[in-house]
Amino acid sequence: MRFNLKLYFETIKYAFFKSEGTPARLTPKRFFINLFIFLFWPAWQLGVRIAYLLDNLFYPEYHDQAVKEPVFIVGNFRSGTTFLHRMLTKDDQSTSFTSWELYLAPSVVGRKFYSWLMKINYALGNPVRWVIDIFNHIVEKEAYMHKIGLTEPEEDGQVLFQIWSSFDLLAFFPFPKLIRKYIYYDDQVPDDVKRRDMAYYSEIVKKHIYAHNGRRYISKNPSHSPKVKTLHQQFPDAKFINLVRNPLQVIPSSISLFSKHCRTYGNPESEYNLQEEVIEHSKYWYYYPHQYLKNLPPDQYIRIQYRDLVADPKGTVERIYQQLNLDLSPGFARILEAEAEKAKSFKSEHHYSLRKMGVSKKRIEQEFRFISEQLEP
Repeated sequence: MRFNLKLYFETIKYAFFKSEGTPARLTPKRFFINLFIFLFWPAWQLGVRIAYLLDNLFYPEYHDQAVKEPVFIVGNFRSGTTFLHRMLTKDDQSTSFTSWELYLAPSVVGRKFYSWLMKINYALGNPVRWVIDIFNHIVEKEAYMHKIGLTEPEEDGQVLFQIWSSFDLLAFFPFPKLIRKYIYYDDQVPDDVKRRDMAYYSEIVKKHIYAHNGRRYISKNPSHSPKVKTLHQQFPDAKFINLVRNPLQVIPSSISLFSKHCRTYGNPESEYNLQEEVIEHSKYWYYYPHQYLKNLPPDQYIRIQYRDLVADPKGTVERIYQQLNLDLSPGFARILEAEAEKAKSFKSEHHYSLRKMGVSKKRIEQEFRFISEQLEP
């Protein structure tokens, strides 16, 4: 199982020797975070890879697991993809990675082991519940994207951290030059890298579906937006949901998100960072996915507007299921009713100042006119 050794060593070089003038300048805080990551990551990967070897020994049948009509939710960061993803995963016909599966047990053996531990835990009165509650409380205090918890559905694209081949590395290592090709994945990432990425990703998905008794697989990743062609080639019967939100909401929220990453993992000199990188990738991720996906059969692609999703989540999900030819069970229909009631009381607590971010409203309106015009009633 190969990983991107070249990018890994380039990241180390930038992190320790070329960080001056970047949001990840080498302050004492940043130095120790770098040290922790580069010491922890190899140890973590050693454990993961041993578990994968055990999968081949004890559960080789996972190789034959079919990945039938997986569903991929794509769209820009801060476009409501998490909201939609977590609604769809409430359907008991579907499955998606949770945080603990991503980071603790991407292997079949790992899941079996933790399931065995939990049986012992419940026999002892569930003492682990207190540990999980404490962990969730800590991460909830630090969460600035969406609710985070060990049992919450998460972005499966993060498994590509394991082979050091992901746009999402930008969150931890804000060196845009290192990951720029990943903005334009289908067009600029070398074919051998794409084959390696998809071989690994497909294997992980098979393990997950096998461990969840063959359920329909749902994936949500903004960073999958520039790789829809590669995903479609890997999974020809895949279905895609492209979620689109007004750029005047997406851009400031995304800048805030990446700036928060920079402050969490370092000591940037300015409050807001990576504005140009956010605008660059957002513009392409608005444009490219639809240009490729619109040529798929109607039952493989649907484009959804964020405002429709939040105004009528039940009706929007029903429309998705109808167009993509998915079975809507009575039980899930009742869940959608409850989610629709919850959505009525939702009110965003995020407020942003474009002026403080150094980006004008006029610029966003001009550069994203092509998508804004498509969002008009």
